[in-house]
Amino acid sequence: MNLLGNRIKLLRKEFNMTQTDLANRLNLTKSNISKYENGIVEPSLDILRSMSDLFEVSVDYLLGRTNIRNHPETFAAHTDEDMSDEAKAELENFKEFLKMKYGK
Repeated sequence: MNLLGNRIKLLRKEFNMTQTDLANRLNLTKSNISKYENGIVEPSLDILRSMSDLFEVSVDYLLGRTNIRNHPETFAAHTDEDMSDEAKAELENFKEFLKMKYGK
């Protein structure tokens, strides 16, 4: 079973990209993408990170370690520098509300 390759192909198609399009975005060849999708070769960690960023999913999702495409907390993970203290407090309150509502 080639879960990594299947996920790369699925995401590529969801983004309406050909293998050539994806290869160009990652500075690779179409042959590289084909080999990844068919499980012949595994991409390096750097390539996985680039795919993760491009497709807005976690590397764990690409590798099949989770079925969650991205961690919910990351939507505001890098906004601390740009947020007022009041906004940060509001975000924390909302996060706690969601935990109570969904039991996590």
